[in-house]
Amino acid sequence: MKQRGFVFMELIIVFAVVAILASISVINIFGSKRKASLTGTIDPLLADIKSQQTKAMEGSIANGSAQAAFGVHFASNQYVLFNGATYNGSDSANAVVPLDSRVTFSTISLPSNTIVFASKSGEVVGYATNSSTLTVKQIDSGEIQTIKLNHYGVITSAQ
Repeated sequence: MKQRGFVFMELIIVFAVVAILASISVINIFGSKRKASLTGTIDPLLADIKSQQTKAMEGSIANGSAQAAFGVHFASNQYVLFNGATYNGSDSANAVVPLDSRVTFSTISLPSNTIVFASKSGEVVGYATNSSTLTVKQIDSGEIQTIKLNHYGVITSAQ
């Protein structure tokens, strides 16, 4: 009587194929998680920069009085949203936004690492050049994204 079944070699080949497919999918999952970390930092950052500019253009009221300007100050592992024409690190009204531990600002070509938006116009105060850049780096993968702003406060590039 002839027995039907799998040969040992066939089972090994099937397990090898399954192992290869599983390893490829795990690599892709972790790669997209790193990408999501950088995107998850860039999107809120761009929204916060635009929000500070909008507040300055509207002449928003903060702490019970109209502010002349609003701005964003950058450090290597965080950025700070502030009210007024200059950044004061000890101001309790500042909103500190920490970056993901795997993300850092690697290049900040802004005067005093700060963007200040003028009241009513929303233009960037104190720019000596036509544009400034801010580079955000994913530490794990080395991936970078560069944000460029012109002297009008417009984000001209985010890639």
